[in-house]
Amino acid sequence: MLKEAYDLLQQQYERCMQNVGDTPFLVGYANEKYRHSMQVMGAGNYLIKRVDWLKNKPAEFIELVKTAVFLHDIFRFLEIELYKKGCRDFDHGFEGGEFLRTVPLFNDIRIWLSIRHHGHLIGELYADADYQNITDKNLQDEVRQICFLIRDADKIANLHMVANEPKVWKLFFGEKITKYNPKIDGKISEAVWQTAFDGTTVPRSAWATIADRVVSFLSWYMDINYQVAIEFCDKLNVNVKLLQIFDKYCSDEKFKRKYLEYFNNFLATHEYLK
Repeated sequence: MLKEAYDLLQQQYERCMQNVGDTPFLVGYANEKYRHSMQVMGAGNYLIKRVDWLKNKPAEFIELVKTAVFLHDIFRFLEIELYKKGCRDFDHGFEGGEFLRTVPLFNDIRIWLSIRHHGHLIGELYADADYQNITDKNLQDEVRQICFLIRDADKIANLHMVANEPKVWKLFFGEKITKYNPKIDGKISEAVWQTAFDGTTVPRSAWATIADRVVSFLSWYMDINYQVAIEFCDKLNVNVKLLQIFDKYCSDEKFKRKYLEYFNNFLATHEYLK
């Protein structure tokens, strides 16, 4: 199954490159998303070997889980093609899940439903009629846990890029990062002040400054599911580097003191899954 998953991803990537090859930005974006799929697979493999619920599972089930992780962004490449045509509202997760639902080899609800909601707030999975209609509670739990794995591996890859790869910061922070002004870009907006301390991720809709975006990325830790994902980020030195970036790009000292205390306390006391 993994070999076929790789072939499918390769086909999607190559078609995308043929269609956007005359647009350097989109070529770079497609290459980055191809690399991202490999990075998420690497992070996923790390988690899969260590989370308790996958211990003693048969090889066939482990391969299914790895396939779901690897194909999580299968429709990123179509999204890039559509972006060239002016489309800005394509949900690559939802549409990718729906596509895989039509492919016999990958038409397993544990794959396509987990992928459908990997980029949404987790409540959208729980509210999904397909999820609610699963009568086998063990199967429903497998969908949920696989979705958790995809989301954690995805966050690890993205957080690692933010922490360690300034060359791609424009993808995360926008063009303003090259002309950072602490009096403007370092301030925390009122919308972020209102959402930063409620134990959830800061929504994109609250972003107004570079500092807002850094806080939003730190808030992803509130949506990580497995303790081993936190430990892997720590092992990669991501946690320390992200806090250094926060310190550098947030000039709101009152917010900074309050959020650092809140963030460190959350990591110390939150009960992540094993």
